[in-house]
Amino acid sequence: MKKLALFSIAAFILSTGLMGQKMNALKTDLFSAFVRTGVLKYERALNEDMSFQLGGFYTGYSPGDSEVRLSGFGITPEFRYYLSEKPAPAGTYLAPNVRYMKVTVEDETTDESGSLNSFGFAFNIGHQAVFKDVILIDGWIGPSYNFRNFEESTGTLDPGIATANGFGIRLGVAIGIVF
Repeated sequence: MKKLALFSIAAFILSTGLMGQKMNALKTDLFSAFVRTGVLKYERALNEDMSFQLGGFYTGYSPGDSEVRLSGFGITPEFRYYLSEKPAPAGTYLAPNVRYMKVTVEDETTDESGSLNSFGFAFNIGHQAVFKDVILIDGWIGPSYNFRNFEESTGTLDPGIATANGFGIRLGVAIGIVF
């Protein structure tokens, strides 16, 4: 039993990069706070050229002067293939990903509400820079395609994005740490 515990601890230390390359990153989107959205992403290098990232968000956003409120969550799994000579998670990468999002839309002035479900695919190109072996900045852009479905609970609410199926652009900037 003691040998199994020691082996597990040693495997964990090696896998977290404490004895070599830093293989993990924890980050958040730089501009998400401006739209009252909390974003957290975890990236794990699989080898020198590949990594996997899992991102999630929660929003409580009210656009502009509107009384409409969006609240909900989303999840984005992403595979990254690094093109540069630097080992993952640093350098230029290609990243196919999918996103699932479920958002409740409510208009308090008209007492109308509904539920928006969205499923999309994207293919991003990006660059992740690591500074002082701790701080990272990640920027990306790419085309996306989304399938959206809006179901009204009450009234005739039209949030405008419910019929926005099709192509779009996914872009962003994230900051975080590597460990």
